[in-house]
Amino acid sequence: PISNLTGYRFVDLPDRDELRQPLRDACIARGLKGLILLSHEGLNYFVAGTPEGTSSFKRFLNEQEGCDGSSVPPPPPSVLSGRFVDIPSKESFSATAPFKRMLVKLKGEIISLGVDGVKPATRTGKRLEPEVLKQWLDEGKPCVLLDTRNDYEIRIGAFDNAVDLEMDSFKEFPAHVNNDPHPKLPARDSSVPVVTYCTGGVRCEKATAVMLEAGFEDVYQLEGGILRYFEKCGGAHWRGDCFVFDDRVALTTQLTPSEGATMCFNCRAPLTLSDQASPLFVYEKSCPYCAEKKSCHQADSRTEGEGLDQRMAAAVTEDDDDDGGGGGGGGPRKSSSKVKRFHVQKSPALAPSPSSPLSSSSSSSAEAPDVKKTKLDSD
Repeated sequence: PISNLTGYRFVDLPDRDELRQPLRDACIARGLKGLILLSHEGLNYFVAGTPEGTSSFKRFLNEQEGCDGSSVPPPPPSVLSGRFVDIPSKESFSATAPFKRMLVKLKGEIISLGVDGVKPATRTGKRLEPEVLKQWLDEGKPCVLLDTRNDYEIRIGAFDNAVDLEMDSFKEFPAHVNNDPHPKLPARDSSVPVVTYCTGGVRCEKATAVMLEAGFEDVYQLEGGILRYFEKCGGAHWRGDCFVFDDRVALTTQLTPSEGATMCFNCRAPLTLSDQASPLFVYEKSCPYCAEKKSCHQADSRTEGEGLDQRMAAAVTEDDDDDGGGGGGGGPRKSSSKVKRFHVQKSPALAPSPSSPLSSSSSSSAEAPDVKKTKLDSD
């Protein structure tokens, strides 16, 4: 099986540029593919390879490589300087690798918010373990679940009764909590706790920092995000699957690739089985979210892509774009006006999935297509 490993850390990296090559070399030497984002505010990674390769990469970050008989030497102490030791990571498995290459990119932010002065390394919301959240929900404890993901992710699955801000991009989040907060949020001085969540946790680091700055008092972030919740608590209080930013498209609550989820060939919107049953879904042409705007999207199609690697980066634990399948829920709330964020450069066709004659499968149970995509406007 292929091991898929994600992790992030907010930490000052004044030597960001100098870290790029050692990290890339470490991944290449271990046969890993995926994406690492480096910024002055921290590290965000999503790599895939053999279980031995990802385990070795974790030892590399912990500066322990070579201590267990491995033939790969540890990095020079001056390179990592202990800044990536014990990064919490999440691991899932798939039949095939979800990525085609290994990239290490230098970015302004490891998760795009576009607001200066937000420093999760020094101020962020309280952490809530998945088991504690489940207990709160089991007991009916008053709280507000706030989904910090984008609308197309939420269509695939979400917590029951969670607040959906209906965002195209994570960069819209500050506008929903500053000045005139979203009507579904409690008052800033309310005693009702707000629990934010996202795919892997990275968006909530910044979301809760913004909320605290805006005056909200009792703010939490789900530790490890949705994927950690699935690992610890299964699908309790959750409907649907979880969208992820790679060729698997979505994971079930058992952290296995969703059989039914795919992406529109034209606009790259994630599609549930109900979406694929729509008369507006035409294989390799359009879906319910772009059918009426198809000509517009094609005219706006971007050139050589930052590709899949950039698209999933934000979720790499989540992106601005973070970070599916059946049960995630039906058609778009605002129809085709939102799908302009998805673009595709025509490339090899997606083969129909055996599990759905209507769809083209992007799950890791089949060979992942090398489709070039531009970055989504999400976490």
